[in-house]
Amino acid sequence: MPKIIYVGDTVEIRYIFHSEDALFGGEFENPSAKLELRTDSSIFLSREDYFTVRSALLEKINTEYTFSLTIIPWKTGICELPQLNLSSLVNFSQDRNSAKANRPFVVSLSPIEVKSLVQKTKNHDFLPQAAPLTLPGTTIVLLVIAILAFIAFAGLLFMLLHLPTIVRFIENLSYLYSLRKNSRLAIKQLLALQKKSSQMPSDKDFAGEIQHILRNFLSKRFGQDFSSVVTNGFYPIFTEISGGNLTEQQEKAVDELVSIFARLDYVRFSENAKFLTETENNGTPERFTLIKNAVQMIADFDKEEE
Repeated sequence: MPKIIYVGDTVEIRYIFHSEDALFGGEFENPSAKLELRTDSSIFLSREDYFTVRSALLEKINTEYTFSLTIIPWKTGICELPQLNLSSLVNFSQDRNSAKANRPFVVSLSPIEVKSLVQKTKNHDFLPQAAPLTLPGTTIVLLVIAILAFIAFAGLLFMLLHLPTIVRFIENLSYLYSLRKNSRLAIKQLLALQKKSSQMPSDKDFAGEIQHILRNFLSKRFGQDFSSVVTNGFYPIFTEISGGNLTEQQEKAVDELVSIFARLDYVRFSENAKFLTETENNGTPERFTLIKNAVQMIADFDKEEE
């Protein structure tokens, strides 16, 4: 099998015979047996120029024996198969010297005809070179990958050429993020203080708490200790920080800061001073007004930084 054989085909040859005797001893003395025969025997190796033996198998079922040989022929024309002594092949495959070894069992396989594939196809030339076959849509995927790779390479080249600028940009982003974080924390603390206003009956304590939150905010924002700066000392410090000239937005934020601290100082250090009540302050307790002004002052500092 197959019936028509071409060079390079895998060919299977079966030789079936019957015998009442246990021809090969060993396992073949049982009613059924199977043995993979070795393909590196000298009888096979001597014919390698004509065919290659892929496998050899001997099976027994009761009195029926089947010898199967799988080969690949390499030459056209009539391929003569050698006579095979199955007894020797069995002994060689089982690596034993049996008493049966003196009783050779020789089979003669019919020759096979191997045809030429060139004669069948009538094609005597090599096929021309062709582009690799690709799955549908593969070209688009490869094109997209190439574009993305080009963009990535261009971006990397740009970063290398502008590395100092990019580093400064990242540092600025990090700095702005830290400022926003500090501002959010201060606003959160002020709003939390407003919520627990009813739990703090002392206006002096409330005023001191607002000043403590704002001083912490200023110290972290400008990297300078504001914990002991008096109210009239804010202008000189911010003038120094700004290089001697406050912008309009900076001056507005500092004015708000001084105004808030001046009112808080008055409530803290005047003996009978108190925050205005809701009735006295147009429907809003002065505590809440000061917190609102403090939140706005923080927002003004953020606008200046932008």
